[in-house]
Formats: sequence, structure tokens, C-alpha cells
Amino acid sequence: MKLSIVQKDIQNNDYYDFLEHLSDSDTDVVLFGELATTGCLYNGMENRKIEPVETLSEKFQKYSFSILLGTPRIANNKLYNSYISFGKSDVQIYDKVNLFEPMNEVEHFTAGEKPVLFDIDGKKIGVSICYDVRFPNHYDILKEMGADIIIIPAAFPRIRIDAWKELLIERAVQTKLTVVGINAVGDDGTNEFGGSSMVVAPDGSLIAQADEINETIIEVEL
Repeated sequence: MKLSIVQKDIQNNDYYDFLEHLSDSDTDVVLFGELATTGCLYNGMENRKIEPVETLSEKFQKYSFSILLGTPRIANNKLYNSYISFGKSDVQIYDKVNLFEPMNEVEHFTAGEKPVLFDIDGKKIGVSICYDVRFPNHYDILKEMGADIIIIPAAFPRIRIDAWKELLIERAVQTKLTVVGINAVGDDGTNEFGGSSMVVAPDGSLIAQADEINETIIEVEL
């Protein structure tokens, strides 16, 4: 399975440019970070365009690869911090379980109920989002569910980026699975984000790592 991991500026909501760039590639899955469509919602939903899942799914049908994307999602009059897999024939959704109070997530989002596996090209992909990474039990559950790979989209501030790197390695060693972390870069006026998107082998060694400041695409074969 070939992955294209998109490290994107938190304020660059034009993720279609990355998809078009990859449209002729042989990638199997394109992965974006947390809230890639809007950036963080410190001050709520004002002036933010939140596209329905059905609209996104229709737009993504033109691409030959699966797309994994972080976006706010409205369901039953509630707002969720969701990570969604858009395949050719299905949509799979994970809602962030552990919301981060210091960034006001609990004021805007409803917490998800449980860990989730995505089934992509026969691989079981264990899903978590950002602050989930600090809860080891979440990954014990994903491992017990039969995960083959763990992915962790995030919007992790640069001031704590060393903790991000350490936690990704810890989760790989804990689960004995490959861990893919997708972070943002840039400054949105409230936080500066620290990039360092990483692919970590089950023994904790690095397969690939981006820098802390630049938009980039990491391509790896797993």
C-alpha cells in the first residue's frame, strides 16, 4: 500500500490542490491532518464553510485513490471533530473521543464514543486524532480490534512538538504496529503548529519524517 501523507499549512484550506497534484500518481491512499478543511475552531463555526460528508464524497469520486481527511461534521444537530475515509464505494467515519479542553474543543465539539478501524484495500487502519495520542488504552483497543496500521492526524502546536515525536514512537512500540502521524504547519494567530509528520516502524525507528515548517508530501510504501 502506497501512502501519500500531506503536511499542510493549518490556514491553507485548499486541499484540492494537493489532490490534483497527486491525481496522476500511483498512490493508493492520500492522508490529510486534523480539521484539514477548516483549521481549528477556537471561536466556533462563524464564517467557516463546513461541507457535508455527502458533498465531499461526491467530489472525491473522480480520484482513483482513497482520501482520508479531517473535517468538522454535523450530525443530529451536533458538531464532531471527525476523520473520514472516502473510498470508491464507501465512507468510514471516526469521531474524536478525547477532546482537548485547552483549545476549547469541548465548547464546540461532541466527543465520539469509541475507537474505530477503517478497512482500506484489505488493511485494517486504526484511527485516532491528536489528543487521543496521550491515551494508551485507545491504542490497546485498536490493537485488540485487529489493526494493521495506526494513523494519527493532528494539529499539534510547535511548542510541544518534541512530545508529539516521542508519543508517536511510544505508540508504535506499544502496539508493535507502524504508526503514521500527520501534523499541520503554519500559524493561525492562536497557535503555531510544528509539522514533523512521521512514519514510525513497529520497533520505534523512523521510516520517514517531515520538517517543522514546510508544506510537503511524504510518500511511503507499507
